[in-house]
Amino acid sequence: MFKQLFQKWTEKYATQGLGKGYTLSKIAKVDQVKFDITQLYMTPEVAAEERMADDASGKVEVWRIENREMVPVNPKTYGQFYGGDCYLILYTYTKSGRPHYIIYMWLGRHASVDETTACAFNAVELDKKYGDEPVQVRVTMGKEPRHFLAIF
Repeated sequence: MFKQLFQKWTEKYATQGLGKGYTLSKIAKVDQVKFDITQLYMTPEVAAEERMADDASGKVEVWRIENREMVPVNPKTYGQFYGGDCYLILYTYTKSGRPHYIIYMWLGRHASVDETTACAFNAVELDKKYGDEPVQVRVTMGKEPRHFLAIF
């Protein structure tokens, strides 16, 4: 309130305009580590190290969220996701003779709040359909876990 009475009141550390610019040379470089997914099939130790559920050889089903509903995706386009959409992926694999499930909720970077909410709601419904057995994993665009990438 007091500052409002003075037109030219300045703060000691206040920035003016866009602030100080930084060049690319002052930003820490992140090295991309190449990972050969075929190693997982050859050595189970690598899969264990990466904390993968299996060797990604299970059954995959994909749905796109449209108007708050699950719409099946053509199997030919599995693995192709669009940044303005959300997808549900049901991965089924067998371990110790019984089926296990993972529900991946892939959220596009430009998806609306309604779509992301509908995706989460439909994931819960899908989870109930399988007796609350599936593990639910939220996946954001650009942050996909290795197992998610391996199933496609």
